[in-house]
Amino acid sequence: MSRRKADRPGGRGRVAVLLVLCCTVFVLFFARLAWMQFAMADHYAEKAAEASSASYTVEQHAARGMITDRNGTVLARDTTVYDVYLRVPAPPGTDLTETVQRMQALTGGKDVETQLAAFCSAVSAGELLVLEAVDSETMTALYQSGLVQSGAIRLSARGERSWPEGTLLPHALGFTGPITAEEWPAAKAKGLAMDSIVGQSGLEKAYDDLLRGQDGQLLINTGLDGAVRATIQQSTTTPGATLVLTLDASLQATLQQALRQRIETLQSTAMAGGGRECRAGAAVVVDVKTGGILAAANWPGYDLNNYRSDYAALSANADAPLLDRAFQGLYAPGSAFKPAVAAAALTAGFDPDDTVNCTGRYLYYSGYQPGCLQYGHAGPVDMRTALEQSCNIFFYDVGRRLGVDTFSAMAEQLGLAQPTGVEVPEAEGRLTWSTDENYQAGLTLMAAIGQGNTAVTPAQLAVYAATLATGGQRPTLHFADRALQPATGQTVWQYEPSFTTVPGGETVFGPIRDGMKRMAQTNRYLREAPVVCAAKTGSPQLADTLPNGTHYVNSVLIGYAPADDPQIAVAVVLEYGGGGANATPVLRAVLDAWF
Repeated sequence: MSRRKADRPGGRGRVAVLLVLCCTVFVLFFARLAWMQFAMADHYAEKAAEASSASYTVEQHAARGMITDRNGTVLARDTTVYDVYLRVPAPPGTDLTETVQRMQALTGGKDVETQLAAFCSAVSAGELLVLEAVDSETMTALYQSGLVQSGAIRLSARGERSWPEGTLLPHALGFTGPITAEEWPAAKAKGLAMDSIVGQSGLEKAYDDLLRGQDGQLLINTGLDGAVRATIQQSTTTPGATLVLTLDASLQATLQQALRQRIETLQSTAMAGGGRECRAGAAVVVDVKTGGILAAANWPGYDLNNYRSDYAALSANADAPLLDRAFQGLYAPGSAFKPAVAAAALTAGFDPDDTVNCTGRYLYYSGYQPGCLQYGHAGPVDMRTALEQSCNIFFYDVGRRLGVDTFSAMAEQLGLAQPTGVEVPEAEGRLTWSTDENYQAGLTLMAAIGQGNTAVTPAQLAVYAATLATGGQRPTLHFADRALQPATGQTVWQYEPSFTTVPGGETVFGPIRDGMKRMAQTNRYLREAPVVCAAKTGSPQLADTLPNGTHYVNSVLIGYAPADDPQIAVAVVLEYGGGGANATPVLRAVLDAWF
């Protein structure tokens, strides 16, 4: 009965269907297997390779742009140095343990093994920095060992900042360094790597975005056997722009030398209180037509190439060589302030031919009667003569009649105790006002001859001199002129000069120019200069006194030349310089060099 049922036609059909179904499944299985083995072989080989490999990124630092003077003299540049990286895992044909041992032997026992252990605990593949800025002797040893050729280590070139003339303009140029913890949030927002080198001070910091360039990134894929399987350039390296300054390196060197020589001469030849105690000073030269800084000197100074190694000694030095006196030193201008009082008087309608009787002592106040040395003058003195001979009595009287707020406001317009616009840090300065806590009537007299509470920087004095020179066009100071693409020389950024107009024109600034020209002719150094200049000296008293009770004085000088068609303006300050005339050889050196 059961056998007959099995023999029915319907049963045999189901078996046939099942056999066909099984055959189909097997055919599809073998087809899929063949497709995977042949058609998709590369794909699965790649997947298998990915499972047995690791990738890491190598930062490629861009060359930092040069800084040059107006004539192309290089002031700062990158010098190529080489860092040594250990490859992990070791490439084929090398042994990591052996490489580490040889590295330790070649580097005098540097503990590479400890560095490697820490590195491997954090990543599975990459490059460990083991040596920075290796010297030529070490590089030769690494090549002779075969470690470089085998790929066990990699030498990576990078730029290290250097200054061909490190003593030239060190305060303003500034220096570079790694990103600090405080700078990291802003740097990260710019897309910088944590190990990027950036400008830390001076012009290096002010123009870091132009100078730094754009770093590149290289993605490296390596197998577990250490063989490099692929390298992908994720971003290209773009070098930084060349920053061209308004500075004239030759004039800068001349100014620094003249400043130093003058201070050393005073130390060796001047009398006590007459400049023998001079230890420091600053001077600034400005292009009056653009506001570009042609030179800015400080003494004492330092060498940027040795800044870090000498920092402890420099910071402990009592003469403060790290202080940028040109932009951060504050000094009473003394009689160099008198042209500002003259400008205020002329603006208020004062006749430059009107006179004040100089009797040698100002008797207006019974309780305070300051004097005048009456060098070359006495009796009735007009404005031009008062500027020529630096008559205190004239300016005491004119300053009292104007009021301290009036002539201080004019001094502000002329650039004193005002931001100069320069790209490096600068002191604010201050003037004397009737609202000052220590104000009394006598303070107006002192302020009228550049003392009182008044203190300004040499850079502000240079702006002031330039404004007097141009008949009221007050320049914004700047070091940078333009930035160039290093490969093509194409200008990628250009500074636009900026001026603020001080009203008055020839009516105000003409008589002042006459007086300052006459003053320059009273001094032998300036009288014999290659061009006629206009100048005003100052001898502001200091708090310190000599044994005889007289005060030490600084030496302050402003000037511009040629007097009737000005090109440059100059300011000089010598600490404990012994009087304004002692600064004139510095101005003379500038005139000789420039003209």
